Amino acid sequence: MIEYCIYKGKVYKVTINGDLLNLTSYDVNDKQTNGFKDYVDVLGRHHMDIFIKELAISDADLVYRKTVYAIYKGKEFETYGVDSSTLEKNYILLFSMDYEDVYDYGFLKHEQFVYQKEVLLNDIDALVEIKKPILKWENQPELRKTIPTNMIGAYLSQI
Repeated sequence: MIEYCIYKGKVYKVTINGDLLNLTSYDVNDKQTNGFKDYVDVLGRHHMDIFIKELAISDADLVYRKTVYAIYKGKEFETYGVDSSTLEKNYILLFSMDYEDVYDYGFLKHEQFVYQKEVLLNDIDALVEIKKPILKWENQPELRKTIPTNMIGAYLSQI
């Protein structure tokens, strides 16, 4: 699950720090147009390709948590680590807490009450992207977007 903020019509990765949001951008134009600053790491090194901005929650348009589920053999499963590198690996790691999935879908025990399975991208029926509003927007409905099999590659290349 990764959290995002929509600010001035643009989507940013965000970390929440009390009543403040820390936005991250990789777009140099955000320095001029949206007041972002160069990121300075804990060792004092300036990063000219990462930009940050501290923002009051009240100034954000929306903050949400994004999760991606996979539909495999008709059942929706939790995923782990779905990002652009998933395309290179060519598989998605699925998780379940249902012991029956060991028998029904070939999951293996990962730890107590947790089962997992690596599934090739071609064997995934669809991905489901869920954007769940959080903070002061938590009462708004979540948005679900289904990515069919033939669009999974394009979707993964953009996240």
